[in-house]
Amino acid sequence: MNTGEKNRIEKTAQALTVIFHPVFVPLYGLLIIYSSHTLLSFIPSEMKRVIFIVVFANNVIIPLSLTAILYAKGAIKTFSARDRNERVVLLTFAMVMYTLTALVLLKMRVPSLFKAYFISIAIVTLITLVITAFYRISLHASGIGGLLALVVFMMILYDIRSVWQLVTVILAGGLVMSSRLYLEDHSPAEVWLGLLAGTAVMAVSLFCLLN
Repeated sequence: MNTGEKNRIEKTAQALTVIFHPVFVPLYGLLIIYSSHTLLSFIPSEMKRVIFIVVFANNVIIPLSLTAILYAKGAIKTFSARDRNERVVLLTFAMVMYTLTALVLLKMRVPSLFKAYFISIAIVTLITLVITAFYRISLHASGIGGLLALVVFMMILYDIRSVWQLVTVILAGGLVMSSRLYLEDHSPAEVWLGLLAGTAVMAVSLFCLLN
């Protein structure tokens, strides 16, 4: 493999890391729900827009703004927060914001799955935070695991065949996990543990909240 090919692969891996950054995962989850072959895909456009705005503001704009401020003040060294202490700070804030989003949705007249999904994300973040205090796992893989659990849970709960969604999440997960390994940001154990934690906690949380 020549230098040009290595550079292209590295840039692709970095792009995948950004596109599937954990901060964007809730939005992808919403798109999965919106595009599902269930009654949820037919909820009013205004409701979809309001939910999207709440999630985008609370779980994308505000966390990214905080990260930028912390980076500018030197509190964190990189936007990827490789240091364990940096991750604890950002995960704690993320958990608070996911909890806030869940509370907002609980006060809105929206389908139960939306509420359960964001409560589950808050729980996944909490468990990930606890694990991170002792062991560094892949947050990217954890996010993919959450999406995988969401798709499978919806297929079972609503008796639908979302094959294209399932295949898309699996392929994206494979690419993202491979990228994390290629960039040497994580070991195989850290990646697989992240995937397992995200999938298991999301699945159990959705099951308990919707049954």
